[in-house]
Parts: sequence; structure tokens; C-alpha cells
Amino acid sequence: MKKTNSILLSALGCSFGFFDAASAYETPQHAAMTAKAFERSILMTQQAEVYGRLGFDRLNPLHPFETPSPNNCLADSFPTQDSYAHPLPNWVSAPNSAPDPANVRFRCATEYDRRRMPLRFSGLLPGTEGALGMTPQLRFEAWLMRGAIREDDISADLYPPDDAPDQDPWNDQTRVFNHFYSPVTNSTDSSQINNVGGRPALNWALGEADPFANAQLPDAARVNNFTYLDARKNFYLALTYKRTNVVNASNAISGFNTRMALWASTLKSVGHVMHLLQDQASPQHSRGEPHNHACSGYFGLAPLANQDIATRTYENYINYRGLFKDNETLLRAGRPPYEFTNACEEQFWLDMFAASGARPPKDPEIWFTTVYPTPQFRIQRMFFTTRSPGDPTVAANIPLAQLNARAGLGDYANRGFFTQDYQAGSYSSPPPTNDPSYAISNQTPVTYPSDDGPMSVSARVLSWRVPDPINPNFPDEGLDPQGRAPIISASQWCEIDANSCNANVGINLGDTVLTLDNYNQMADMLIPRTIAYSAGLINFFFRGKLEIEPIPQRFFGVVDLGQPHTVNADGYPIITATNKILGFEKIRLKVRNLTDPIIESGTNANVPQVVGVGRLVAIAHYHRNPCYKPDLSGERRVAYAPAPAFGVITEPVCPMGLRTDFQEISVSAELPVTAEADLPGGRGGAAPASVEK
Repeated sequence: MKKTNSILLSALGCSFGFFDAASAYETPQHAAMTAKAFERSILMTQQAEVYGRLGFDRLNPLHPFETPSPNNCLADSFPTQDSYAHPLPNWVSAPNSAPDPANVRFRCATEYDRRRMPLRFSGLLPGTEGALGMTPQLRFEAWLMRGAIREDDISADLYPPDDAPDQDPWNDQTRVFNHFYSPVTNSTDSSQINNVGGRPALNWALGEADPFANAQLPDAARVNNFTYLDARKNFYLALTYKRTNVVNASNAISGFNTRMALWASTLKSVGHVMHLLQDQASPQHSRGEPHNHACSGYFGLAPLANQDIATRTYENYINYRGLFKDNETLLRAGRPPYEFTNACEEQFWLDMFAASGARPPKDPEIWFTTVYPTPQFRIQRMFFTTRSPGDPTVAANIPLAQLNARAGLGDYANRGFFTQDYQAGSYSSPPPTNDPSYAISNQTPVTYPSDDGPMSVSARVLSWRVPDPINPNFPDEGLDPQGRAPIISASQWCEIDANSCNANVGINLGDTVLTLDNYNQMADMLIPRTIAYSAGLINFFFRGKLEIEPIPQRFFGVVDLGQPHTVNADGYPIITATNKILGFEKIRLKVRNLTDPIIESGTNANVPQVVGVGRLVAIAHYHRNPCYKPDLSGERRVAYAPAPAFGVITEPVCPMGLRTDFQEISVSAELPVTAEADLPGGRGGAAPASVEK
């Protein structure tokens, strides 16, 4: 019997991916999971309440951050059409000046990003966009996907020249080295990752000096400019940025363009964080197991290169499974398909699947039709892990009940599934395969090719109940009646040649293997949770809600149009005495925090969303009438006519039109908020009385 590569590769799987040497799910899978998470989040429809709170209801959902600039995006110029902001962490907005290119650059959406989006967004098959419009790659959800795709960037010199993403203008780097985090050890758990300068993915994602500290202080030395903290900062600036040093239309347009780029960057930054959260659902990333692409020394990414085929299998096989149907569609239409794997061996793997009868693979639709309930947590870190700050970092010192009660996505993947090289290692869960909690069954025989002809092999499958403290009885696909999942198999060589292992005396660690069936089961359980946790992160980020009401007199402010004033060349009314814009100088209103409390997953704790120390700012959005005249002759007039006739409407005539095609804002002075009493509410049920601001 020849133990050929054919049978070994078919038994263990194969490697598929793009140019990201240590990614978890490949970029098309990240994009697909992110798109589905968007659909299950509070951003789902244009009619969602959050759109009104953010001002998104005034934007075109088909192309929301479009600007009136006639120019195509030009990287590193001032913001133009379809650009996003890439600021340094220490960027402080100077509201009376233009963005400083020394600390913020404006970059461009590219076709590299788009080609890795789901088929209806990608442009790979024109005509499939449907209701998504002419620019689906620029919709709200596409900006989230763009961040999820670009988080797998590597150094620009490692890409083929005709297929490279937009280069990082500040610190070109291999981001994937920072994608490993074990919630058991609270580290990358990999000396190889540490040797190439990789940081724990939790720190990399959140941008905090210590994600477990009570105060969420920024990591001032971070080189990742798309962290959770950066998303929050971009969010604030997208709401408030305004140039006020010179009052003219040019500055107003510049401010609008900058805000649109900041909105794009806010969503893109959230997408980056979602990618890192999704990586936690790849056990290799939550168990610190390095893995690479199949080509020897591929792109020179040592020391992550040259792991064996079995180590490279899970995420790349899942990419094959996820893309197979779309690629069949593309090939039938004569269009170039998504790339399954790297160019150096893609055809080898396609031939291998065809020879082993594993084509087509299991339909991936179950990933998107299985609806795992969306988790809620009190703080962003807990979507990754709910370990406590003082928990031990050695698995043997963590009580199993404590480990199984952790509810983060990384917690679930780390303790629930094996990886090829670290089937046990230093982790106590899953237990060793001789543990009595496993149920052992025989797999239906599978035929594999070999040099001696087709061979029928029957693996023995070990099933185990994966702990899930949030939904312990969730009806995952593929479970047995006792809720156990087939997470590992006895080596098929034991069935072929009893002398090659100890099959007759029990199953030992050296005799086990992760098969494609095991990987299918892992994905069918992990990906629905990944989508749910990603949706939960979106909901958490955009959860804030304030109620604004007028004072008892039922007005917000008064403006005296009788003050002496003139109108400048762009139609702004300027007060003669002060040279300021004529408008509301004070407003009075009642504000209350109506943010819903969080019912925390796993504990069911009711966590009020009260306001602590911060700043309260009022923002007014409007389109201006540039035809304004002090005598009001620049306003639309309606002549009287008796009912049921309508009066004749007389439109003013001015060269700039009746309404600016860009949105302007006015921003109030800041009011300090020092305690919950300054902005009451956020506790659910009957809220305290409103306060005036």
C-alpha cells in the first residue's frame, strides 16, 4: 500500500486563500459574513431609527457618502469623491482650519476591495447588483466590508503589481501578524508571532493600552489607525467637523467632503474590528496556531511559511466551500472567478478535489440561514472574551466551570474545537480524546484515490458537546440527539493499516486527525455565531440614543432678522457689527438619554447605559438657500388665490440655485457632562425628568 500524497491530501484537506499569509477566514468570507451581519444589525434598513439619529436618512443609501466634487478620488489630496479618511491616532481636529496632511490623509476606494466582496457587490458578474444600484461597492455595508477586507493587508511590496490594495500612507505593514489572541493565556500564545512583532489581536483591534483596565485609555504607541477607538474618534468628527475660519461656500464644501470621508472611515474602522472579532472564530487564531499558505516560502513571509498541509487546511477549505457556487456561476458566464487560492498551486488543489469526489463541497447556505441570536455585552472587549482581568493565564489553573462560562466568541472557539497542530497542547478543553465524554461512531465510508486505485476508508468520529453558555441548547446543524458535535476523527490510516497506529487499544492523540467533515462541522457552528457577534458589535457601536424636546414655550431659539446685516458673495448673511453669520446664537431644549439598557448575554444582567463624564454638543444639519436677501426677496413666494385654486409660486432668481447641493452644519459650544444627573435616563422603563441644556 502506497501512502500517496493524493490520499493524504484528500483525507486532511487543502489550502486556499489570497495573499494574506496568516489570515483566518479569507477575505471573501470576511466580506460575506460582514454583509450578513449588517443585514441583522440595527443598520439593516434606511427606515431604522438609528439613521435619523445619525443623519443617514438624508443620504442616498445607494451611494451615501457621495460628494458634489466632480473629480474622481485622488489619494492624499483633500477629500474628493468616494474617499475615506486615514488619520493618525493623535489627530486633533482644528475646527477652524483645513485637514492637515501631516496627520490625516484621504485615500480611495479601489477595485481591489470590490473584487473580494460578495458577487452582487463585486462587479465580477455585471447585472447581478439589482436593487443595490450602480455603485454597490460604496453602500453603507460595503464600507464595513472594505474594512473587513483590508484588515488582511500585508506589506505593499508583497503583492503582484496588478492586484494590490491601497497602500498605507503612514506605516506600510503586514497586518495579519496581529491577528492572534488566546483568551486563555491573554496573549498571542505563539512565539513565532511574537518573533515577527505581532501584537495580541485584542489589543490591536481595540487600540487600548490595557483592554482589561477600568479606564479605556488609548494606546498612544499604536500603529493601527483603524481600531475601535479610532472608529469612535472618526464617528465624533464625522458629526462635528466644520471649517469656520472663513465663511464661504468653498470652506463649507470642504467641510462637507471631510465629514463624508470621516463617515466612510468610521464604518471602515468598524469593519476592521469586525474582521478581528471574526478571526476569533477560527480556532487557529484563538489558540495561537500559526499557519501559512501552501507555496514554500510564499512571498518570503518567514517564519510563518512552510507549515504542513494539514495545518493550512481549515480556513482555506472553507474559502473553497464558500466560493464554489459563485465561481461555478462566473465560469458558466465566461467571467473570471474569485481566486480560490494562491496562483502557484490553485490548479493542483482543484484537480485534487475533483479526483477525490469532494466536488461540489457542502452547500455553504446554512451559514447564512442559521440565525444565532445576536449577543449583547456591556463593553466592546467582551465580544472577544469575557475573561476577567485577574483570571489565570495557565489553562491548568482555570477551573473548567469558569472557562465554560466565558461568553466571548474567542472563548467559544478556543475551548470548543481542536486545531491540527495544537489538538491538545496546553489547553484543557476540549478534553483529551480518551475522555469518556466523547461518543465514538463510524463514518460512512469515503472513497479516495491512490496510486493503486480507488480506496474506501471509514473514519471513526469523536463527538463532544461544545459548551455554549449563551444558548446551551442551540440547534446547530450536525449534532447528535445529545447535542454533541463531531469535532475530531480517528486517523484513517488506523482503518487502512492497523500497524500504523494503536487503533486496537483505544484512540490516542497521535491517532487523531481533523477531516473535511470535521471542518464542515466547525464552520457550520462557528460562522453563524460569527455573523451574530459581528451584528452585536455593530449594534453596540451605534447604540446611543438621545431624546430632544422643546422647552414648555415650544420653541428652540429666536433670531432677530432686523439686525443690520449684509449678504456676502456666497449668500451668507453677515452681521455688520460683529462680522459673524446671522443666525441662532442660543438654543434651549430638553435632552434625555434614552439608550436602552443592555441585557448581557450569558449572565442576563441588566446593564443601564448611563452617561458618565463627557461633552454635550448640539449639531444642526441643513441645506442653505443661497438666494437669501435681507429684505427676504430671495425667498419663494406664493400669491394668494381663493380655494380650491393654488396661488402662483414665484421662485427667486440667483446664480447659485435655491438650495445648496451639499449639507452644512452648525455646531454648538460644548457643555460638560460630569455625572448621570446632567443627562439622565438610560435605565429603561420610566426615565427621570428631563433637564434643560
